[in-house]
Amino acid sequence: MVDVPATSRGFTLIELMVTLAVVAILVTVAIPNYRMFVLNSRMSAQANDFMTAIGLARSEAIKRATGVSLCKSANGTSCTTSGTWAQGWIVFTDGGTVGTKDPADVVIQVRGPLEGASTLTGSAAVANFIAYRATGYGTVAGTIALCPPSPAAVEGRDIEISNTGRARVQRPPAVACA
Repeated sequence: MVDVPATSRGFTLIELMVTLAVVAILVTVAIPNYRMFVLNSRMSAQANDFMTAIGLARSEAIKRATGVSLCKSANGTSCTTSGTWAQGWIVFTDGGTVGTKDPADVVIQVRGPLEGASTLTGSAAVANFIAYRATGYGTVAGTIALCPPSPAAVEGRDIEISNTGRARVQRPPAVACA
């Protein structure tokens, strides 16, 4: 039998307990911060997705020299007036009734529902659709509020659309999420 020196036999019980205590403290501090990081990242990504759709609608209106609209859609093929923007939306050429997907209109982009139980609700002017003329100017101005699931552990975002059709994200939102 080989004689092993005492210094290379492994961890003592005290060393193991101290290591576990340090790991437990680190995990206790890190997990809530990681959750906040994930929620903030989700809010930013969802606001950016909506801003991208608005920018696409505006640029396509100018490029195609025709009206282009963005409306909330539950099925990805037609507009709806029920529910919120969180159910998804479509961007489409809008040659007929403004804010309504007519048979001759072409769908440019489809976005499905938001993940993580976030809410996306528009003010009265932009409750159902956002429309752009061929000049790139919008037909309405309003605010769309993006809120995290309740209770709100992170702040939401407001997406504000001006009279000229330009959109921007306001953080923190004008009205705090519940």
